[in-house]
Amino acid sequence: MAHANGEHFAHEVTLASCGSWGVPARKQKLSSLDEVLAYRNRDVVQRFLVSYPMDPADAEEIFTETKRWLWLIGQKSKLRSRRRLLVTQPMAALDEMWHCFLLFTQNYGAFCARFFGQFIHHEPVTLAEKARARRRMQKDPEGFARAFARQMEWQYEFVAEHLGEETLRRWYVELPLKYPMEMLQRLNAQSAVAGRHR
Repeated sequence: MAHANGEHFAHEVTLASCGSWGVPARKQKLSSLDEVLAYRNRDVVQRFLVSYPMDPADAEEIFTETKRWLWLIGQKSKLRSRRRLLVTQPMAALDEMWHCFLLFTQNYGAFCARFFGQFIHHEPVTLAEKARARRRMQKDPEGFARAFARQMEWQYEFVAEHLGEETLRRWYVELPLKYPMEMLQRLNAQSAVAGRHR
């Protein structure tokens, strides 16, 4: 799962938050998970496959898990939790699919408005946040590691509570084993080389 020393926070974390940017203001609502998972967008999956040539069934599964992740962010917002959900390295495949979905800005904005009543932002950790994290890590490595471990323990429990242990295992064990960051980078590089030779 996450590195015990919390270095992922300082280097490889994406934050998820909700807001109204680009989406008409309306009363917040949250569709059921089944409704969110029923959403289809072949263009997003095909675009992902251009960058990451893999079995199309795997790409569809990653898109399904990304929709599940977005629903969870909406659920956290509905519960008005102040805790933040973090995308750490084990979730690299989901994060890359999320990036791909965001490229289709109108589709993504409409998806968020329809199912969540608000826009779900994808926010990389800022340079200032990374610098603060590095300072805390240097000042008190053990304290920083404990705080990061508590954050991830809360997140694992939140995922398991709302989506089940099977989803927790899929996100943090199965998908990272099948598509680790190194493999995604290799697939992306192969795609880029193949694109130049077309």
